[in-house]
Amino acid sequence: MESTDIKVKLNSVEQVRQFVETMRKYDGDVDVYSSNRNYLVDGKSILGVFSLGLDQELTVKFYNGATESFINTLQPFMLAA
Repeated sequence: MESTDIKVKLNSVEQVRQFVETMRKYDGDVDVYSSNRNYLVDGKSILGVFSLGLDQELTVKFYNGATESFINTLQPFMLAA
């Protein structure tokens, strides 16, 4: 199974809401995890993403491969490489 990982940071309640809204448009499975808390949550669950906390570096894992255009929609949340 092909997967794609990106790093994001969500700094506000509004950013979490926008992020989850964007994730719900993705046609495959997506998980979000925080390496410092060892949690893995469904990226389409607002409560799950909130449980990871704000101002944390998060990793988003897309299964079934995310298109480049979809990943570009996440630009406002992405950490600089």
